[in-house]
Amino acid sequence: MVRIGVFKESDERKLTVLTPSGVERLKGKAVLLVQRDAGRAAGYTNKAYEDAGAQLVDSEEALLAGSDLVLSYGYRDLRNRHIDGKTFIGIFNFLWEPHLVAHYQRAGVGVHSLDLIPRSTLAQSMDVLSSVGSISGYQAVLLAAERSLATVPMITSAGGTLRPAKFLVMGAGVAGLQAIATARRLGAVVKAYDVRKASREEVESLGATFIEIEGSVDDRSAGGYATQQSEEFLQRVRQRIHEEAAAADVVITTARIPGKRAPLLITEDMVNGMKPGAVIVDIAAATGGNCALTEADQTVMRNEVTILGPSHIESSCAHSTSFLLSNNYVSFIQYLMEHQEQQDSDPILGATAVVRDGRPVNERILALQGAAQ
Repeated sequence: MVRIGVFKESDERKLTVLTPSGVERLKGKAVLLVQRDAGRAAGYTNKAYEDAGAQLVDSEEALLAGSDLVLSYGYRDLRNRHIDGKTFIGIFNFLWEPHLVAHYQRAGVGVHSLDLIPRSTLAQSMDVLSSVGSISGYQAVLLAAERSLATVPMITSAGGTLRPAKFLVMGAGVAGLQAIATARRLGAVVKAYDVRKASREEVESLGATFIEIEGSVDDRSAGGYATQQSEEFLQRVRQRIHEEAAAADVVITTARIPGKRAPLLITEDMVNGMKPGAVIVDIAAATGGNCALTEADQTVMRNEVTILGPSHIESSCAHSTSFLLSNNYVSFIQYLMEHQEQQDSDPILGATAVVRDGRPVNERILALQGAAQ
């Protein structure tokens, strides 16, 4: 029976990729080893894991020694560990840091990176980026509401009426749509922009106003993600967004392009033109940020505008994020077990495979490695 190990994540991440309910789903199909306290920061106790059928191990070394499949949230430095013959499953973001693949090129090692899951109906239950995006968009609104000097909903009291806050959401993918929905539930007036014209219907269905700017490149083969745009078009976008940002109380930016630096959408001039007390939450901070002044995991003040760049915003809601990710990981593991023999031809396993038997095999990442040389 396959032996699956679950790492304890770093303190800043807080979450876990396999909850006790995930252990129960895999029990009987695999032996589950969980590093002690792996779920504690997310609200899942060691006892809950043991009751679900997992075995607790005290160290990273013991976990690796006893596991065939090793689960983690993201990349971790294992260069000084014995990893030969192991298969690693995580959200490794090799499109952003392709050089890290070399650390796994050892005898018999396999790697599946779940951020490469194709956007398809078959893979929907494994879509970790949608899970993380949903929580990120929700948390971005709560963070902005906490830091804003204005109330979000309209409030009528003996002292008068407070108008609802104006939100501007940049990017209408999963994170952006969740931000729109959350801000609308709180009573904000919301405008949203995305280069993909197809997102207009979704934005408007949530009660927000879609900002349309002509001339975007819409690549349907991009699997629902934004694609690289011309500098001329981006300049047109910046001119329009400059006007919208000046009127906003909150700007939330979510635009990312797989394997590339996040597009610059909010310039320093735009920030200087915003009203005092306004807040920017840039959840693309981990890949450079959509705002020119964003600093990852820092709070920047400019012209009395607060700019927040949380790179692990999903971890601030660790219990819920862990629940969603655990379901995604379990779905992938079950699929992997059922289709192990068809890895070369399978559309999901082929897309996520980065290293197989110690050799890099993913064409997208190999192309990036070649371009960097």
